[in-house]
Amino acid sequence: MVEKQSEVLGRLKAIELLAYWEGRLVTNRLMQWFGISRQQASLDIKSYNTIYNKNALVHDPSVKSYIPQSSFQPVLTQGNLNEYLDLISSFDKDSFAYILQPEDYVLAIQLPERAVKPEIVRVLMQAIKHHHCLKIIYASMQNPVWHERLITPHSLIYSGFRWHVRAYCHQHVDFRDFIISRVHRTPTVLEEDLINTVERDTLWREEIQFSLTANPRLDSAQQLLIESDFNMPEGELPIKVKKALLPYTLQRFQVALNESEEGDALRYPIVVKAMDRKKLKPYLFIETVDGCNRD
Repeated sequence: MVEKQSEVLGRLKAIELLAYWEGRLVTNRLMQWFGISRQQASLDIKSYNTIYNKNALVHDPSVKSYIPQSSFQPVLTQGNLNEYLDLISSFDKDSFAYILQPEDYVLAIQLPERAVKPEIVRVLMQAIKHHHCLKIIYASMQNPVWHERLITPHSLIYSGFRWHVRAYCHQHVDFRDFIISRVHRTPTVLEEDLINTVERDTLWREEIQFSLTANPRLDSAQQLLIESDFNMPEGELPIKVKKALLPYTLQRFQVALNESEEGDALRYPIVVKAMDRKKLKPYLFIETVDGCNRD
């Protein structure tokens, strides 16, 4: 049976994305994902390393992995973190990411890429896997001057607009979201932190349920149209989400969050069901002296 070129290309792209974003490539992962033999996985890596991206990967026996050269640059993919997300989510049954495989006649609006650097993502991912504390140089809208933070990360978040890392902030003594494009340079790996783990992040572990409805400021015909758009057969759309992800979820639906926005019904055609609004308020971005629970 002759193997389809698209199947081979898919494996080669996986090799590139894993090496680029994780900083290492393990043969077993290709075998498990694609159901191929060790020999075939090795042949694919050799093909990538000799034909498509010459000598881009170096085998490191000490970690039984292929490591990208410091000059490594993608040639089969765009070097986009979303490509990596699509890859891992397609092989992870527990992933909440959904993938659209577009045809030539299907287009998606692409927002300008945030400056997410692979060398930073690699360190974040390794810290998540091994429960390491990191020293980062960071800036936020509340404190736009580069400054030092100590964080223990446990998850990456894609909000639909940009990438965040969910982490315990040792300065503020709580869990916060940090925008990855605002990390200035490669983080410094510090000691292992087995105390401030995901199990302690209450807002991450707990979920909240609520319903969305059409904005009542719309006329009846417009409300019916919104209900049809968002599959609200009973006039509402039930949502269940991690409390920590509530603000991003409401942003994605372009939900009116206050009376002023609700008054602009054409711009904010969806609102939270009246009886649910009070219980959501504590989990929106809470303003503090130096900012909010999103840094």
